[in-house]
Amino acid sequence: MSVDEYFQEDDSMSEVTYVVAIVTVAPEHAHTAEAELARCMVASRKEAPCQHYVVNRDLEKPGRFTTDERWDTPAAFDAHLATSHFNVLAKAMGALGAEVTIMKVRPLDAAADAA
Repeated sequence: MSVDEYFQEDDSMSEVTYVVAIVTVAPEHAHTAEAELARCMVASRKEAPCQHYVVNRDLEKPGRFTTDERWDTPAAFDAHLATSHFNVLAKAMGALGAEVTIMKVRPLDAAADAA
């Protein structure tokens, strides 16, 4: 696949859904946020359509975390958002005043391989 073909590819053809989230809380809430994110990670990894779920702590900015997720399908990710453990996390992050950005992404591996 050429780089041009990669960028012409229809995203709707890809079933696997890649998600990156950035969660930022005040530094004084970092420990609580980390515990809540870890609980959600453990439960999320048990979901059958979850291929990958990792939470990362930013080493340079206390209170900032990322998640790196991979789901079998877009519907599987949507179902994850409706789970009780995700809703517990969302409520906890709201109580902590978290800023949350959720991005559906596509890895550039194929573009790099084509170059």
